[in-house]
Amino acid sequence: MGLRRTIRLRVVGVVLTAFVVVVLLGIGVLAGVVVHLIRAQAVASTTATAGWIAEELADASPARVVAAHARSAGPERVIQILDGHGRLVAGSPAGLAALTDRPGRVDHPVAITVPSIPGFDSDGFVVVTTGARADDGAALTVVVAAPSSLEEPAQVGLTTVLVVTAVALILATGIGVRYAVGAALRPVDAMGEEVRAITDIGSSGSVAVPPGDDELSRLAATLNDLLRRLRAADNARRTFISDAGHELRSPLAAVRLSLDRLADPGLDREARARSAERAGIAVDRLSGVVEGVLALSRIDERRDVAPAPLDLDDLVLRTVRGLPPRSHPVSLDLQPVQVIGVADLLDKVVRNLLDNAQRHARSRVRVSVRHTTEEARLTVDNDGDPVPVEERERIFERFVRLDEARDRDRGGSGLGLSIVAAGVARHGGRVQTTEAADGWCRFEVALPMGGPADSGERT
Repeated sequence: MGLRRTIRLRVVGVVLTAFVVVVLLGIGVLAGVVVHLIRAQAVASTTATAGWIAEELADASPARVVAAHARSAGPERVIQILDGHGRLVAGSPAGLAALTDRPGRVDHPVAITVPSIPGFDSDGFVVVTTGARADDGAALTVVVAAPSSLEEPAQVGLTTVLVVTAVALILATGIGVRYAVGAALRPVDAMGEEVRAITDIGSSGSVAVPPGDDELSRLAATLNDLLRRLRAADNARRTFISDAGHELRSPLAAVRLSLDRLADPGLDREARARSAERAGIAVDRLSGVVEGVLALSRIDERRDVAPAPLDLDDLVLRTVRGLPPRSHPVSLDLQPVQVIGVADLLDKVVRNLLDNAQRHARSRVRVSVRHTTEEARLTVDNDGDPVPVEERERIFERFVRLDEARDRDRGGSGLGLSIVAAGVARHGGRVQTTEAADGWCRFEVALPMGGPADSGERT
């Protein structure tokens, strides 16, 4: 719920902040439009009034014309008639000085805005000046002024309406966004409850996928895919632990049996030697299983050091030279090749391939390292029987032995080839077993090239 509240508050906060900014900008624009419209209306009405007065002066005296218009004009309107020298002839309200001393031009009204007029409360006025002719032909100037802004009560009313409208919009938007965010996050809460209800990943189900094709449905699909992968990993772990326990139980039982026999005081020297030998073989098997499990654990957890350039041919040569004296002879065909990898991990790959070849060879083993423009290829052949076609994928699984009894006698743990497969995969390569052209059993590893290759060879 904490995450949900955080997301809800953040979304509501961001949306409301943006909306407040938009509302304030809108109010500013609306106020500007209102002010412009009021001024334009004031200019239009004042100009029309000045034109009517100019027309009426041709048939009536200035005093009669001003008096007639003063009765219908508002309390804030000013009407003045000036002679050709700019002197006030008639005006309303009386006693107000002339607003301008510039003569007007007939049929050419001029509108200006002044901030105030003495004796009036309005904050802005439109002053329109135009020319006229008296009934005796004398030149006159008509001056009409009117407020260009709203009266104070109207301003207060307009401001109140705008503020109330803005607050109502912001509150309505906040409530709507909060409800919408809550509704959008409801499936997330449901998925969270379903995930929290999972207590055993091995037997877990899946979360419900909301209808539609949006971010929430894709999140649910991603969670289901994660749960499937976790179940697969958990099942593999359980199987691995079970297999490892089985593999460890057998050599431990053999060691215990041998020790019990050695404790028999009536056992002769030859029987004691055989029991000690069996105990040694069982301990070797036990050691092999433990080392294999630790190696696979390190590979699975990616705890190796960072990759670095290394010469694959040199690594193979060192491993072959370190084989036990009684090993089958190994023929080498090494072409200098550099790859990017973890030396210890690739050493395990090569050693396990050679150990597997030595266990299954009749008399000889051959190893070659070659390269193409894109990858390095390590091939390990032995003159034993090739792996059956139907078993060529399963052979790289953990604790798999195609010849169970013989591999146990030879000390195989069933983990060597799975270490090879995991190590090669860690380096972005691939491994497969096939049959060589001469019928020998072949294991071939392909690794991405990591550096320039020479043209020489080692044999």
